Amino acid sequence: MSRGLGDVYKRQSKGHISQRLIEFAQAFIGWVPGGMAMSGVIACMLFAAISGSSPATVVAIGSMMGPALILEGYNERFSHGLLTSAGSLGILIPPSIPMIVYPIVNQGAVIEVERLFASGFGPGLVMGSILMGYSFYQGIHDKVPTQPFAFKKLVQAFLDGFWALMFPILILGGIYGGIFNAVEASAISVIYAVVVEVWLHRALKLKEVPAIFGETGVFLGSFLVIMVMALALGEFLEKEEIPARMVEWIQAKDLAYWQFLVLLNLMLLAVGMMMDILSAMFVFVPLLAPIAASMGVDPMHFGIIFIVNLEIGYLTPPVGLNLFVASALYEKGLGHVIRSVAPFVGLMLIGLAIITWYPQVSIGLGNAIMGGDPNQMLDEEGEVVEGGDSGGMPTMEEMMQEAMGGGDDFDDDDDEEDEPDLDGDGEAIDDEEADPDALE
Repeated sequence: MSRGLGDVYKRQSKGHISQRLIEFAQAFIGWVPGGMAMSGVIACMLFAAISGSSPATVVAIGSMMGPALILEGYNERFSHGLLTSAGSLGILIPPSIPMIVYPIVNQGAVIEVERLFASGFGPGLVMGSILMGYSFYQGIHDKVPTQPFAFKKLVQAFLDGFWALMFPILILGGIYGGIFNAVEASAISVIYAVVVEVWLHRALKLKEVPAIFGETGVFLGSFLVIMVMALALGEFLEKEEIPARMVEWIQAKDLAYWQFLVLLNLMLLAVGMMMDILSAMFVFVPLLAPIAASMGVDPMHFGIIFIVNLEIGYLTPPVGLNLFVASALYEKGLGHVIRSVAPFVGLMLIGLAIITWYPQVSIGLGNAIMGGDPNQMLDEEGEVVEGGDSGGMPTMEEMMQEAMGGGDDFDDDDDEEDEPDLDGDGEAIDDEEADPDALE
């Protein structure tokens, strides 16, 4: 099974774009401790902005960077784990396939794909920075030699990789410049990739392009079946009022905001272990989105949380797709790959906590990019939520206070008992007011 997956993605990753991105990243940051490993992370982030696919990023960057890191002196397990994990950024950094699918399946909310794209930059930088920080530590710990900085080499790498580097700028610039929308951008990106690889890089022959299109179409066609069945399931759940009943159940439990977020993340992490992200999105977004909305979670923020959790799911057994792809790519057993990514899963869980607890990392930056108020939150109808800078969403301080027992949710009973003493409007005063003599 893993071998077949690896072969599919290898065939889909033809061309020189990934190689030129790697060379630029190495020239840019290869001179610092752990620089070569950090350049692998940067290359994954750049390629992710082109492909929008996590497994394709693992193959395109990992096939070249994996052996190079080992030859440079990095531990084999670290090298394989780093590139397998960094490849998962492909579904978080825009343009991202799941970010295009999310507004389709979350039909109960008005979500702009462009704004969701913008909201993915912050979380992508958080995850990438955490992996780069660990690479820096590993470079110092293993005493890996560094390359001297050469400005001339950097300029040459930039010129060689110019058309590859322009890829995300063209796509994202066109979207946010209002030249075309996210759907049109997908067609433009295909045309651009063919032109660059066939006529500029000369890495492909024109006669090879139809075969690549055919293989990709067959591979992605399987998701259409999943989409049809999932949408049918969503309609069934809606008619049976299951989401509404779950909302009522959650509300009856009177969960605090932070408690709901913890429960949501645990649930999605479990889902990510069992399902690929698109299948999970079609099945669980229609079910969980109304509940999240009822708890005051911004639909954009919920989408980012969902994607980050399922991103981690690419690295967790038994159905971690990147694990199988990396196993075939590096010709190692699945157990080796699982052990390699284990430390990185822990690091990404830290990133998940930051992204979950601080919505400004995602939707705040997204709003700023889109020219809006970084503090504004949106409701399901896409309207700005009134009522404070956080749009009614509790701040980190409020959640911590609530978690420590200082919030209203934990003191309701006590408040009811002590209310007469606190405000001076207890029964004694009411009785006095009811006494005619007292009124006189």
